Amino acid sequence: MNILKFISHNSMYFYIAFMLFGALVGYYEKVPVSIKRHNAKLQTLCLIVLILTIGFEIGSNGEVLLALRAIGLKAAVISLLSVLGTVLCINITIGVFSKKGMKNS
Repeated sequence: MNILKFISHNSMYFYIAFMLFGALVGYYEKVPVSIKRHNAKLQTLCLIVLILTIGFEIGSNGEVLLALRAIGLKAAVISLLSVLGTVLCINITIGVFSKKGMKNS
């Protein structure tokens, strides 16, 4: 349990380290084909588990629930605009890169 406590207190460093490790493994193409084939499903599963655990944390914390009631509509609008902004930026980025790819072909 001490290792979990250490990780939770230094989590930002572990997130960065794991991200860099994953980027290096991907860059040097050391990922087996069997894992690459299921990568999207694994990412989706991990994202679902992450969202579920965040929901557990929010639901079990009374202070967070009271704060959500206080900021309710503002939080919903900010969340919605964040999602819409992200989708818009992704579509713009895809459009820019797909046009560049077509010119280079």
